[in-house]
Amino acid sequence: MTTTPSIPVVQGAKKTSLQFDGDALLLSRPHEEARIPLAAVGRVLAEGRSVTVELTAPAGAVPSAHRIDGTSEAAATMFAAAVNAALPEVAGRDTTADGAGLVEARTLSPNWRARKLRTIKRGSYALLGALAVAGVLVCVLGDPFVLIPLAFGGVVGTAALAAGANAFANWYREWRLLRHGVTTFAAEDPQEPGRYLYVDPAGLIRHVFTWSGNMGVKIVYDPRDPGNVVLPRAALLRRGEFCAGLFLVLLGLGAHASAIATVVLTILDPTALDGPA
Repeated sequence: MTTTPSIPVVQGAKKTSLQFDGDALLLSRPHEEARIPLAAVGRVLAEGRSVTVELTAPAGAVPSAHRIDGTSEAAATMFAAAVNAALPEVAGRDTTADGAGLVEARTLSPNWRARKLRTIKRGSYALLGALAVAGVLVCVLGDPFVLIPLAFGGVVGTAALAAGANAFANWYREWRLLRHGVTTFAAEDPQEPGRYLYVDPAGLIRHVFTWSGNMGVKIVYDPRDPGNVVLPRAALLRRGEFCAGLFLVLLGLGAHASAIATVVLTILDPTALDGPA
């Protein structure tokens, strides 16, 4: 893979980026990607820590623009100067055409990490909601003092299940990609140490962060979702994560089972947990 050192990748706030890719600019946002052909670019402006890509437009019309904030001021200046210098050499470029019609945009589905966290959050909220209902039942039908062990067991159990589910999800993702993913090498970005670049099947330059200290690292990505990428770990670390996830899930299930038993016993017989008189 080759990169263009004179035109840096511009990283903005909220996980946005802008990069030069041959005959186009690639704009990435968390839920959207846009390919802006150089033929559609009127000029690129660097204003402090912001970069604005103005598109070509008919005379008298207000040009459409794409803006990224929170960038490195030096990178923004270098990027704008390099792209503006390349624009006059673009074949077939018409500065009076409507460049907005040449932009290709697509909406991205949530990545694996967002889907994982959303599922874990929903499950945790459901368990905490059930805990609240159980607390009300105990107060109305049983002994309110039981709320203390009930809340402790429920919160500990929910936290353990969430941590265990996260560990299992990470383990399963890596296990699946190692068997069904695409293995390649990513090269370190000379402009940003710790950031490694790789090219997906569609030609889009993607990145992954790691502090390996090497010029290149081996990665594995999902062919159906090239942004879903892992850096393979030693088998011992993967097994350790699996065991940790199993322990946390069992701990969480045990804590919730104890809480449920306490609620049932208290409702059936409010004095059952008082012990011998």
